[in-house]
Amino acid sequence: MSGRAIILVVAGIIVISSVILFRIEAASKYIVENSAGYYKKEIAHNIAQSGVNLALRQLGNYRYWRTGFSKLPLLTGKVTVVLFDTTFMGIDSTIGIRSTATVQESTFTSTAFAYFPPSFIPTWLRALITLNRKDGANGNINIDGRDHNPFSAAVNAGQGTYGIWSTASTFNQSGGSTIGGTVLNIDLPPANPALPGVIQLNQTDSIPFPTSPDSAFGGAKSGFPEGMLKAIAKSGVAGSQYTTDPATLSYPLSGVTYVEMPNGSPKWNATNVSGTGILVIHNSAHNANFDNSNGAAFSGIVIGDDVTHLHGDFWGAIMSLSTTSASNVLGNGTANIYYSRKAILNALGMLVNGTQLKVIAWWE
Repeated sequence: MSGRAIILVVAGIIVISSVILFRIEAASKYIVENSAGYYKKEIAHNIAQSGVNLALRQLGNYRYWRTGFSKLPLLTGKVTVVLFDTTFMGIDSTIGIRSTATVQESTFTSTAFAYFPPSFIPTWLRALITLNRKDGANGNINIDGRDHNPFSAAVNAGQGTYGIWSTASTFNQSGGSTIGGTVLNIDLPPANPALPGVIQLNQTDSIPFPTSPDSAFGGAKSGFPEGMLKAIAKSGVAGSQYTTDPATLSYPLSGVTYVEMPNGSPKWNATNVSGTGILVIHNSAHNANFDNSNGAAFSGIVIGDDVTHLHGDFWGAIMSLSTTSASNVLGNGTANIYYSRKAILNALGMLVNGTQLKVIAWWE
């Protein structure tokens, strides 16, 4: 091979090598850029999801929160979360959550839709006071099944319920006790003796009378499997408390207060009970007694194995689960027991709206 030919071959090899090296470098740069872009996109994806979760947690604490977040720093990027009220899948009062994350030039948007199931009045709260036994009232207790707002004596016309609903055949009204209620949307003021229809006796139902607080709220079918109320009380959500010693309770009560009296000492002499929410007095022997609630001012739902000697003021509804009573008397002194739909809905709203926010769609 001549020298000229050798030079041409070498020059050709150099050119081909340069082209190959250039293409390798270009491919490597593209691979690096692609990998970096994918990484930033995944980080943005994770931040956007975190933004939705932060919003869901904030809504769980306060259902009316719509402020959102603007350019909130998260990881190596920022997230902006916008909340808006809308209708989705035929559900009114749906809350839309749009979370947009930015990591350098990469962006990612995650959108979720959630709603709070409406609060409800448990079907087993058949009256202001629901009983599964023979009982009575004396002293100056005032049992008023007409509807009231919490902590108010004013009547909301035509929206109340019976004063007493009982499976037993008798209810002994004596002393200065007065009982009123709403029958067929007609408000009947508290009286002694009570006006016809205000006290419902010999009541039956195709479903057995509840034997536990959870079953009183409808059981698992209504979202209250056995042990749920106790678990909520132990969680401390919204000020909830669980105790086997009521002396340790902090007042005013809120959320779910679950007092599980020991079997050997089932009576709670409940002095100065005050607050809001759901108050449960129950144990496995079904003999926990809520007794002598002196000076109380409580709004919500009270469910006890045995509820006796009510004193003070209550708004909402009261249910006694047991078939026997320590005294066969709801009150023997001064008390005002008022039915309040709003107090009941507020008490249950803490459970349904605060801890059970439902996510119905999540798009990315």
